[in-house]
Amino acid sequence: EKTWTPACPDGFPCRMYNKLTGEINQTVANYWKEHFDFAYILERDWATLGPKLKGKLKISVGGSDTFYLTNSVMDLRKTLEKLGSDAEITIGAHDGLGYQHCFNGYLYDADGKVLPNSLTRLQYVQMSLPKMAKHWVATAPEGADTTSWRY
Repeated sequence: EKTWTPACPDGFPCRMYNKLTGEINQTVANYWKEHFDFAYILERDWATLGPKLKGKLKISVGGSDTFYLTNSVMDLRKTLEKLGSDAEITIGAHDGLGYQHCFNGYLYDADGKVLPNSLTRLQYVQMSLPKMAKHWVATAPEGADTTSWRY
């Protein structure tokens, strides 16, 4: 709460809910929604954010994420589809099991078999940089140096 919540008059973070009664502090809940609810913010500001995010959103989550992020990513996918986004969203599974936390996309061995998360999560840089470089080259301003940094 202290990370996301505004301070109360006593200087301490305002509580999201009363731990004894379960009563939700609507002021804090609304503050969180306005400032940190990604799907809500995307919907609210899509006219501005949509063009800026075109071709840039690439989201991966394990189907059995240990931080329980899978369902929120699936909800976000619905929001993005409703908005007409071109976001790429991958929900990973391996041999019938969902990938856990740190899934970042599929990698394959020499025989074309999907590698387990224990290996793919070590490959963030190798998986991401080529995609990022391709995007940078495709969206670089006219006259920008797009060759000296590629080997």
